[in-house]
Formats: sequence, C-alpha cells, structure tokens
Amino acid sequence: MAKQDLDINGPGPHDNQAKCKALRTYKHCMHGIAQSCNGDLVYYTARNFIRQQMDENHCPNHGDTVSPEPNHTRGPKPVPAVCHFNSRGGSFRHCGLFGDPHLRTFYEEFQTCKVKGAWPLVSNDYLTVQVTNNPVEGTLDATATSKLTVIVKGNAECTSKDFQTYQAQSNSLPSTFDDGRVTVGPYNSLELVEVDPGRHIEIHIRYIKTVVVVRQIGRYFTFSINMPEELVNQSSYGQEQQLCVRGCPQSELINYQEFLATRKYSSPLSSVVHVDGSVRTVVPRSTAEQICRDAKLVDFYFDSCVFDLMATGDQNFTLSALSALQDVVKLQPSLAQSMDNRTTLDLYDKEYGTNGSGMHNLRTCGGCQLVIFVTLLVHFLCYR
Repeated sequence: MAKQDLDINGPGPHDNQAKCKALRTYKHCMHGIAQSCNGDLVYYTARNFIRQQMDENHCPNHGDTVSPEPNHTRGPKPVPAVCHFNSRGGSFRHCGLFGDPHLRTFYEEFQTCKVKGAWPLVSNDYLTVQVTNNPVEGTLDATATSKLTVIVKGNAECTSKDFQTYQAQSNSLPSTFDDGRVTVGPYNSLELVEVDPGRHIEIHIRYIKTVVVVRQIGRYFTFSINMPEELVNQSSYGQEQQLCVRGCPQSELINYQEFLATRKYSSPLSSVVHVDGSVRTVVPRSTAEQICRDAKLVDFYFDSCVFDLMATGDQNFTLSALSALQDVVKLQPSLAQSMDNRTTLDLYDKEYGTNGSGMHNLRTCGGCQLVIFVTLLVHFLCYR
C-alpha cells in the first residue's frame, strides 16, 4: 500500500501528504533493518534516496505512516491433516542409550550391553537412527557411543522429498542438518534445536510427534527418543535388529546386576596400567555408590552410574546417567513417576549371595584364595 502511494517509478500521487506518509513508512522500515544490513551498499543507497525524497517533498520526520493491509496469508500456514499425526491411543514410548552402554528399550527392558561397532537403534518408514560404539579410552572392555546418525526419510508433503541427515561424532555435535538447514518444510515440520551449543541438540519431527535428543558428554553421546506407541509397534514388524525395539542380542548382554553384586568388596581406589600404556582409575563400589547417590540418581540410572564408574573410572559417565534420567523426566513424566526411588544395591547382593561370606566373595577378596590354599596345604602336610 505504501508502494502504491510512493510509486517512485511512476508519476507519483497527486496528494503530497500521502507521499510523505509513504516515505515515512519506508524510513521506519529501513531503520528496523539497519543492524542486519550494516555494510550493505544497496541498503545505504536506498536509505539515502528516501532521505533525499523526504527533503525534496518537505516531509516532517514525525507523522502518520501507512497501516499494513490485512493479509490473511501471513503467519504460520495451517498444517494439513497429512502432516498432523493423530495417534489412536495417544500414548508414547521412550528409548534411551547412554554410558557403557546402557539401554532402556521402548518396551521397558533395562539392559547393559557390549554392542561394539555399528548398530541400528530405530528403523521405520519415517526415520533411521544408528550408533557406533567404540572402546572407552583407558579400558579393555568398556564401550561407549562415539558416533550417531539420524536419517529422517523424505516426505514431500510435510518436509521435503529428500532425506535429511544429522551426524554427530566425537568432539562434534553440529547445530544443523548436513545440508546446513535447521528447519525443513513449509510448516516447520522438521526442526533441529540447539539447546546447548556443542552439548545438547533436539530434533523435532512434528508430523509424527517424535522428539530425538542427542547430548555429548566428554567424548561420548547419549541418545533419547520419544515416539507414538503406534509407530513403535509398526517398527517392531521389521526383521532387522533394532536395539530400541528388540533389545540387545543375547550374545551382547552383560549381567550388570551380577557384576555389581560380585564386586561388593572391590579393592580401594587405585590405578591400573594396561599393556597398551593407558591408565585407569579403579573406583571401589562403595565410592561409586556414594558418587551416584550424591548425583540424585535412582533405580536403573543409579545402577548404570555405579557400573560405569567401576568399569571406566570416568565421572563423565555419571553425567551421562543423569542426563538420560532428565530426558525421561522431560519426555515421559509418567515413566519417571513409576521408577523405584532406590539408591542401594542390596537387592542384587541378596540375589547373588554376596553377604560377606560364600564363594562369590572369593572373586573379589584379593588374597583370600591364596590364604585358603596355604591353609589347606599346611593341613595336608601336617596331618597326612
């Protein structure tokens, strides 16, 4: 409307007052974009032209400006039904992977696994998530996630016909998708949000009501996803291994409960030098328990924290467990409410018989086995 009144390329309006009104409108617009156009030659040329025109037409700086015409096309476009997922049951499922690594599947299985190398977490008609787990520096057996790839499959109606890929690797948590974009589609149906630069990003796939959370803690990553139960069940129909759906293969499972119980009487804090020259701090179970208790961790996340401290000596894994728990609280508050407020390992000690006596203690008693052997030998020599 202001352009019609100004009509710089035409004969101009007959009403000088209308022309001044239009020029003032342009001046206000130019002032509003001054900071973003700093150093732009086209901007300065246009600004000087407006000033010149105001001087020639004796236009005062203060006065009425042109009100914008009603434009119903402005603002966010209404989202079509095809890009608005309607879950039949309205319920969601959560999966998380963190630490050395520990897995919470969509179906509430809690596992600790080896899973070295590349493994798929989720794979369905909408997205694929894959992680690569490598040995933790300074250890022989521990592994953690050092690379994570999220592929959001093409959707011409809601985002774009092309796949959108996000890749994170050790010491690199990008703030954009691989093509440099942070939003995709006319309805912002796909958006990458940088919550904490270099540490925490979220991918919102709105047309399927799914949120992916990736955090980098130290050199390694944590992963969380919240997805409608309907889509999770569809994912389970595939034959390929998906850790979030099927859990870890039997051959990759670690009995973390037995590990924790049989190391109740682990050695005092010390350092171990491996054959490759790396040094790892050995954290006794009692110390690890106190650290994880102070971090306000409970249930499976408490167990995972203790396990990781004893296996790696790296307190970054305490933050990994805490972040994973925070994701559950944020994404699925009902799951957080159902957790046991447990901060001890007594349950596992009872199950595996480590009550201060018995054969299990021989695995961690240090010189106990030697003492028993010598006692039996003396008995044999003296009384044969």
